[in-house]
Amino acid sequence: MGAPQSSTELNVTELPVQVPAPVIAPLCAHPSQDLYVIGVTGTNGKTTVAYLIGEVLKAAGHKPFVLGTLNSGNRDLSTPEGPDIINFMRAHLKNGGTHFVMEVTSEGIDQDRVDGVEFDVKILTNITRDHLDYHKTFQNYESTKLRFMDAGLAHKIYPKSFHDTAIDFVPQLLGDFNYLNIQAAACALRYMGVEETYIHNTLSTCRPPRGRMEGVEKGQSYLVLVDYAHTPDGLESVLKTAKGLAKQRNGRLLVLFGCGGNRDRGKRPKMGKIASEVADLLVITDDNPRSESSQTIMDEIFSGVHLDFDACVLIENRRAAIEHIIKDARPNDVVILAGKGHEMHQITNSGTFHFDDREEAENAITLHLKIDSNIQRPILITN
Repeated sequence: MGAPQSSTELNVTELPVQVPAPVIAPLCAHPSQDLYVIGVTGTNGKTTVAYLIGEVLKAAGHKPFVLGTLNSGNRDLSTPEGPDIINFMRAHLKNGGTHFVMEVTSEGIDQDRVDGVEFDVKILTNITRDHLDYHKTFQNYESTKLRFMDAGLAHKIYPKSFHDTAIDFVPQLLGDFNYLNIQAAACALRYMGVEETYIHNTLSTCRPPRGRMEGVEKGQSYLVLVDYAHTPDGLESVLKTAKGLAKQRNGRLLVLFGCGGNRDRGKRPKMGKIASEVADLLVITDDNPRSESSQTIMDEIFSGVHLDFDACVLIENRRAAIEHIIKDARPNDVVILAGKGHEMHQITNSGTFHFDDREEAENAITLHLKIDSNIQRPILITN
């Protein structure tokens, strides 16, 4: 299956970005009125659920557009500004589009970016700790999500609605958290009247979206996975799945992650604690340090690491950290690079530059495979 259609493939007519959606909406009919609009909100799983719904709709002969983290046109906004959402919808209608699936973030809700959008279906995947640098308290964060879900006449799907959804196939997506994502997608699709054949055939064979438990393969004997997990709950779910894979392979679990600068500091020690409870080797490194000191961020993560866990190193340079963990990998091990996932940039105090965990992993794997192949093996001479 292909990835969701990129926004760059659309001929989007520019609107003045300074005009907020609530002002535009009364002036003309909102394009969401002519589309079947599905909004996906929640702490974790938004990208995957939206992607899965889009893939099934395409298989069923519809023409969906999936808007979110992977193609919003703004690396900092999974839910774009209101005028940009209108542009995406108008362009999709012009191209014969039928359905519009979009990620809806808490900041997007709070800043009225989705005001005027007429949703047909709303999905809440879960609510756990995130974005407290913005919302200040978990209660504020939770109430923002629930306010979106409660508003309007859309069909609402809450976790209690989809947790009992029957799935009679074995999916390719790894982990209990992805099973829940599949249940959420299937629940919405069944409500929408999509034939079960398309739901079954597509969800049972779908590959993960970019940067979500995505494998990196260069012929190595160990498994390397890249994932976007950047919250305590997300990291715990991913690492539990990865640990299960490591046990199946009779290997170790090697974990690399960092935390973003100028973001919720309270989650850093929590994530350090979670990783040290599951990993056999832990490398703490940069994520997007932004204007914060990388060393300070790493120290705060390390403060949560269990005192009796001694297989932990702090390496400030993420490229060097990836090379280190790949060099340490043995046959059958599972290596997980968490936090950046699909991102292709790194934001530091000195600016923003290209950085892709998948590329860095491929380079490190290739380098060490080459080194291993050049090692002269002793020749055993027998009489």
